[in-house]
Amino acid sequence: MLDERIAFLNHGSFGAMPRVVFERQTEWRRKIEAEPIELLGRRAIELIGHAKRPVAEWLGLREEDFGLVTNATEGVNAVLQSFRLKPGDELLTTTHAYNAVWQAMRHVAGRSDAVCRQIELTLPLQSADQVVESVAGGLSSNTRLLVIDHVTSPTGLIFPVQRIAQICAARGIDVLVDGAHAPGMLPLNVPEIGAKYYTANLHKWACAPKGSAFLWVSPDRQSQVHPTAISHHWGEGFAREFSWQGTRDISGWLTIPAALAFMSDLGWAKIRDHNHRLAVWVQQMLCDRWKVEPLSPLEGSLIGSMAALPLPAPLDRLTVSQSLQLQQKLYSEHRIEVPVMIWGGRTFVRPCCQVYNLPGEYERLAEVIELNAQHANFQ
Repeated sequence: MLDERIAFLNHGSFGAMPRVVFERQTEWRRKIEAEPIELLGRRAIELIGHAKRPVAEWLGLREEDFGLVTNATEGVNAVLQSFRLKPGDELLTTTHAYNAVWQAMRHVAGRSDAVCRQIELTLPLQSADQVVESVAGGLSSNTRLLVIDHVTSPTGLIFPVQRIAQICAARGIDVLVDGAHAPGMLPLNVPEIGAKYYTANLHKWACAPKGSAFLWVSPDRQSQVHPTAISHHWGEGFAREFSWQGTRDISGWLTIPAALAFMSDLGWAKIRDHNHRLAVWVQQMLCDRWKVEPLSPLEGSLIGSMAALPLPAPLDRLTVSQSLQLQQKLYSEHRIEVPVMIWGGRTFVRPCCQVYNLPGEYERLAEVIELNAQHANFQ
């Protein structure tokens, strides 16, 4: 349903629903409006249970071990706000953390006089070993919880979360994985990672409706974790509490099975392979065109379906305001939708690759950025 006039290279932000999935959600919305008390008041928990079943089968989960949430940020907040901290306890993440997650960590730490810290992971990265060594070296005796990205949002890098979780478990440190981009981009069995908490979006690479996500919690931590909105089923168990948090539009959740069925019919392995190969080509092509250094090996070992790249000079050192201007200009004047980000004082783009994208769209991006670099004009 995307506007065909636009090169949409930003699937990683909100995803894109196939038309049949949109139509299925519309059907659910009509049914709910026709029988609101029956479907919301009496059958919501049953219907949500049906919607969870294919998610469980796909990601290796037990239905009682996860709940549906609106987005990964909500899942992170549910864990953080349920965490009991003392003065001096430490919440830890890396400099690649999603800003909304970092803000939530700062908020929760501040309420308890706890410490909130980031491990510096400088770029470029040459191997997953560098990530493991940096994170392991950044742990302290006061670290209570490590929040780690499975796929980083600003830099598009895959982190070796299973290896990191093993190290943390040996030191008695809980791990919360922010897997916002992982389902649909990477092969995924959530419990096998070994973290205590895992939250991820289904509206990105799984193409479910906006506002579709989940939070999985290890059985030995479930009694401590509650939804951000405490409601009628408080104290009745983890999955029960997350099945009802007050009146909301559950049509998106009920449509998740349709999205998974559509993508499964295309073939998950084929989708992942196509998107990864395209992302590797995009990274190489843009590095060659712009004469910039890649953030990770060009053979693609640390990227999935998107690749972040530094912009060529003089676009590489924009202010936040200027980066927003550039992103708007790319969209309004050149019909290209692509994220423009500031990270570590440098300006990056993060083109995403989904099955509807074509190589020519990225070549358009390369040409337009070259032109803007030659005639940069920002206030």
